[in-house]
Amino acid sequence: MRRPSGDSDEQALALRDSGKTYAAVARSIGLKRAVDAQAAFLRALRRREGEERSRLVDRESSRLVELETRIRSRDADQPEKMERRLQALAKLREHLG
Repeated sequence: MRRPSGDSDEQALALRDSGKTYAAVARSIGLKRAVDAQAAFLRALRRREGEERSRLVDRESSRLVELETRIRSRDADQPEKMERRLQALAKLREHLG
């Protein structure tokens, strides 16, 4: 697998900030996995400073809150599946820092 270029990182950030899922970002920029798109997004985010970075982190945090709500609603009758997804969500939040 190729390592994303800085340009791919910037594309990942722009696409994710526009509301695309990590899977959709990966497909759009030619990455194999959603986790690769997330890594590209985080690299680009780390290059931001000040108010711009805060705005991006706030928007991503809001998306993760919405995702948690969907997970809890959709998987309420499947507690093991819900717990697995919530653990993955916790990792996304941790990486966001």
